[in-house]
Amino acid sequence: MKLPGIIRLAGKRVVKASPILRRHILASTDYRVLASIEEAHQASISSDGWLAARTVLRQERAYRGLIAAMKRGEPRLDFEVAAEAVAATAIVRPRLLEVGCGSGYYSEVFATLLADRVAYTGIDYSAAMIARARTMYPSAAFGVADATRLPYADSAFDIVFNGVSLMHILDYPAAIREAARVAGGYCIFHTVPVFDDHQTTFLSKYAYGSPVVEIIFGKQELMSLCLDAGLRLEREWPSIPYDVSDVTGHRSATQTYLFAKRPNS
Repeated sequence: MKLPGIIRLAGKRVVKASPILRRHILASTDYRVLASIEEAHQASISSDGWLAARTVLRQERAYRGLIAAMKRGEPRLDFEVAAEAVAATAIVRPRLLEVGCGSGYYSEVFATLLADRVAYTGIDYSAAMIARARTMYPSAAFGVADATRLPYADSAFDIVFNGVSLMHILDYPAAIREAARVAGGYCIFHTVPVFDDHQTTFLSKYAYGSPVVEIIFGKQELMSLCLDAGLRLEREWPSIPYDVSDVTGHRSATQTYLFAKRPNS
């Protein structure tokens, strides 16, 4: 191995060996299985997680290179899949609500990959995330809102797009019901981590240096909740790899699901 490669390998080992370094440099670290939903609630209460301004800036740094690569014509798989799922609805310039929009980077993904053919609105429960989104994308509509109590009328949007936030919403059954209520035509649950052969599991971890709670869904439970909310699965796509088997003992993957809203639901 050449010297630069040896130096990089040594650097990675130093980062991984130091809790402070790995939590602040790596996007996701220090996974731990939580025994119950009650423990997950306690872990969530004791953490500012996604509400912290430092988390916003670290996440933005992590995605800056991905956005630049997309603009060069090299979008990461999850960006491509998100655009493909929206296009699969065949709605011309759909009114789209992104639930859990973070700092708003998916507004740029859709504007780039779908050539500004989406009327975009983004909401997040983190005021720090929304403040950054408004700074980064002043022409887009953003607001602070709770995914489990959306401040919109029934069928207010053609598409409700939940982009990588369902996995952080502990009352996910309510979030799914609300997405279905507000959607006039379709719900997209994007890059959802799932087990094919295991039950829904709660994890704690550090994301961009902040402690957060994460959910890996049992696929059977997730499909049942969506069915109960009046949704019918239309298509699904594999998204970026996300295997937590070293922590849980069960292989996981991420999927993007396109659901159509059933008539009279």
